[in-house]
Amino acid sequence: MAVAERAETGGEASQAGYHAQIKAENRARIIRAARDLFLARGYDKTSLAQIAKEARVSTGTLFKRYPTKAALFAAVTSEQWQLDVEYAAPPPPGDPRYGLDHIGRDYACLVARPGTAALCRLIITELPQMPELADIVGTGFAIDRGPFFDRLRDYLEAEAQAGTLDFRSADGQPLSASEVAEQFLGMICSQFLWPQLVRTDFVPPNPTDAAIVDEAVALMLSRYGTGS
Repeated sequence: MAVAERAETGGEASQAGYHAQIKAENRARIIRAARDLFLARGYDKTSLAQIAKEARVSTGTLFKRYPTKAALFAAVTSEQWQLDVEYAAPPPPGDPRYGLDHIGRDYACLVARPGTAALCRLIITELPQMPELADIVGTGFAIDRGPFFDRLRDYLEAEAQAGTLDFRSADGQPLSASEVAEQFLGMICSQFLWPQLVRTDFVPPNPTDAAIVDEAVALMLSRYGTGS
């Protein structure tokens, strides 16, 4: 490749990298500004124009990425539910104590992170007047739904197929992996998140505290473990 061609290619790559960085920085500012304004003023009283001003971007830039307030709110809530890394594949079946402990600790960190309870309270408060929020609540923002719930459900199904767990009700009726997933996440959520929804002064336990997840895992194994 000629020197001029290499220089041109390098310049294009540098330019592309610069534009990608600007886009990422704009997105981060938009999400941060939207989250702060939604929590401070409420969903209904926050406008896209206010968010654009707070994020220091043009309204055109904001509307190009998020054409509706509902789309932006969905992005805010999705960001809140993301762990520091992308959701990993479910643990391999065969050791339900390890698998449930691994997923349970991830979930504890997720629901205990700052801002989660405040966003939940916002949705609970404004959902009756803002029906467009229903789509968000029914997908990525549901407390035990979305990618995390799917990950746990798939893992439980794999353990059941491996014969290490058997999902049956007290009267012997079969239970679905989804029903059992709700039970497991509910035990953890009841300690970390739900009290915050009714008590703003409640300080959730440290998510690295093993006791809560250990108890949930022990109850699951006692209830559904096959001993195989």
